[in-house]
Amino acid sequence: MRTQQFLVILFLGISQIGFAQHLQLREIKGEVGLMGGLASYNGDISPQVQFISKNFGAFYKKQLNDYVGIRVNYEYLSLAGNDIQSDSLSYEFARGRYFYRRFHDISVMGEFHFFRFITGNKRFRFTPYLGFGVGVLLPLADNQAPIFKDSVEKRIITMPINLGFKYNVTGPWNIFAEATYRFTSTDKLDYFADEDTYTTPLYPVTNYQASTSGKDQYFGVKMGVSYNLLKVHGPDRIKKGNKAFYQVNKGLEKKSLFGLFKRK
Repeated sequence: MRTQQFLVILFLGISQIGFAQHLQLREIKGEVGLMGGLASYNGDISPQVQFISKNFGAFYKKQLNDYVGIRVNYEYLSLAGNDIQSDSLSYEFARGRYFYRRFHDISVMGEFHFFRFITGNKRFRFTPYLGFGVGVLLPLADNQAPIFKDSVEKRIITMPINLGFKYNVTGPWNIFAEATYRFTSTDKLDYFADEDTYTTPLYPVTNYQASTSGKDQYFGVKMGVSYNLLKVHGPDRIKKGNKAFYQVNKGLEKKSLFGLFKRK
């Protein structure tokens, strides 16, 4: 009985060693991906209404270990808001302010996997992840910029927080979904700061103010596909065109049984 238990334990131990060695054959050194989704702005204009716009982008990630990586992101996005879409009896509706802007969004984030993630392994093929870092928002020219010359900023600092989920579909290919909330360094993302006042043509004697909500922010959700950059560990293969390849095979042929009958 004890002998059987010992053999079972020995077998399990050898299996675990072999499994651990198999896990080490493929190492994820990085990742590239494409993504697209929706974005929404939170600020002074129409604060009770969410205006949804499309965004898309790409990323590259350098994997430092099984759990931590450094990720560089690029996104093209548009943000908008319109007081007229608010309740017809609201303060914002009477104010009638609006904006529409397009941006290049570039950021660098640290990304942290909750679980171990290994390409091609069913036990470790999915993980949630968390990321945060710093970025810059580069506004593109638009029709409203000449009107609000004092509010145009060439660069806006952002602080993104990212939460996502990744699943390895097959080989090095993954699908993922994530939500990103970005704090910004400006209150004039919508050309309208808390301390500004605004007079409409319909009510020239009335000064309308912003919502005093502080710095502007925006939120986005995305889905995408990514590709793992792998390093495969194992013995080096001898190329077929290498002279050493033929020398080794030539020596084996002479020693083999079929080599004795080979015509010279």
